[in-house]
This record gives sequence, C-alpha cells and structure tokens, in this order.
Amino acid sequence: MVNLSQRLLGDLRSTDPQCSLLDLKAHYRGAKYVAEVIEMLPAKPEPILLTRIFNKLASLGRIHVGQPTMASP
Repeated sequence: MVNLSQRLLGDLRSTDPQCSLLDLKAHYRGAKYVAEVIEMLPAKPEPILLTRIFNKLASLGRIHVGQPTMASP
C-alpha cells in the first residue's frame, strides 16, 4: 500500500508540489462519492460538466488545494 500511495503522490506532485497523503486520500474519497452520485442521476451530464463537477467535489476535503488535473471517473 505504501508503494502505491508513493507512486500516486509522485504523479500528483508533478503538477501540485504541495500535495500530501491526506490530499490524496481526500481526492480518491471524493472521486468515489462523485461516481456514486452520477450513477443515481437519471441522465448522465455532458462530459465537460461532468469533469467540472468531478474536479470541484473531489477536491473538497483537500488540505492543500491545487489545480484540478485529474480526469473524470
């Protein structure tokens, strides 16, 4: 698990040097919540709107708020 988290942190730190392990955990927890909410919607939003929603909600619990770089789930 340590190797995986270090690898993911390395990828995120290339665009956001202040990203911490807590930021990584918050991002993936938020991503899971967004995916679950999108599943409950009667119609899937357009890809651009979906990406904006994902980036906004997946970064809510972060300590060091950086630029949204991840794609939608």
